[in-house]
Amino acid sequence: MREIALIGIGPGNNGALTKEAAAFCDEADLLIGASRMLQAVAGEGQDCFCAYLPERILECIENHPAANKIAILMSGDTGFFSGAKILLPLLPEDTKIIPGISSLSMFCARLGTSWDDIRVTSMHGKNLNLVGEIRTHHRVFSILGTGDAVCRIAEELLSFGMTHIRITVGEQLGYPEESITRGSVEDFLSYENHPLSVILLENPSPECTVAHGIPDDAFIHGDVPMTKEEVREISLCKLRLTKGFVLYDIGAGTGSVSIEAARLDSDGRIFSIEKKDAAVELLQKNRQHFCAANMEIIRGTAPGALADLPVPTHAFIGGSSGELREILRLLLDKNPGVRIVINAITLETLTEALAALRELPFREVDIASVNVAKNRSVASYHMMTAHNPVYVISATGNPR
Repeated sequence: MREIALIGIGPGNNGALTKEAAAFCDEADLLIGASRMLQAVAGEGQDCFCAYLPERILECIENHPAANKIAILMSGDTGFFSGAKILLPLLPEDTKIIPGISSLSMFCARLGTSWDDIRVTSMHGKNLNLVGEIRTHHRVFSILGTGDAVCRIAEELLSFGMTHIRITVGEQLGYPEESITRGSVEDFLSYENHPLSVILLENPSPECTVAHGIPDDAFIHGDVPMTKEEVREISLCKLRLTKGFVLYDIGAGTGSVSIEAARLDSDGRIFSIEKKDAAVELLQKNRQHFCAANMEIIRGTAPGALADLPVPTHAFIGGSSGELREILRLLLDKNPGVRIVINAITLETLTEALAALRELPFREVDIASVNVAKNRSVASYHMMTAHNPVYVISATGNPR
């Protein structure tokens, strides 16, 4: 009876191979894996096939019908950012899984530290908002995949003023060339790491806030309009942001809505659309001030500036320059189920918004008239000063 096993060989050479994995590999008729894994495991004269793409692995298994015991080699652990996740559903149901030592486990063992409180991520072949992760976590681990990854991380941390972060890089773990380097952000600005590397970032004072609610005076602002705190918080609640959201902030102004959204989820993506030069300058300053690496500033006017952006899950419209109906049409074209929030100050904008929402396929239309009064001191007294009322209009696209 044919036996197939997915085997985690650990980092580096076969020194990290478990006894169970070593025994299966020694008895295997066929070893399949990337070249460096085959070099680490294969015995003299053992039949090997170099492949790491799922389709090539399946093709190899099919082309070796006489092989009764097949070992498919994976680096590290089969359950830790491994190709086994994609490959396993394509293999027979009785495929055996033999786990290995992960790069995280080996790295932390080398450092003499536990890893149960570490935020675990991977930058290998994917975009990751590492600045957002370390802003809110004490320790963040990531698997790297390119030779310039460390210096790019250091440059980004420096650009956001996060020079208090400590960096530890582990390279070629498990190989004779293994090295571990510690230092400050500045120490790694010109660093060239080996592609087989991992990184640990440590933040002695991570932010602990778990909800939106940044006070207005925390933002850098001049004469550019800003969605005020109380209206902003209601608008964010009405947006109902979901994990990994893609938000358009149209007429972003100082970026207060963008910033608050960016800090809620480091996996979310925010596109702040603004046409005025003074506002764009403020957006850039606030983006840096709040370390909002997942916020991208788009200079232009909607709807034209939205055309080439990724599909939105949500949109906040704080200013439309008279193009509200066209903006809503484009949002629905991109995502028929998009969630939108509009802020209207004038009755004319409110009327335009209601007419557009009646005409276009939206559901769950809701209007809240927000009247805010703030206290001010007059001698030894406190008086309330009313702000202009703002209409917060929310709705969800209704796919037909």
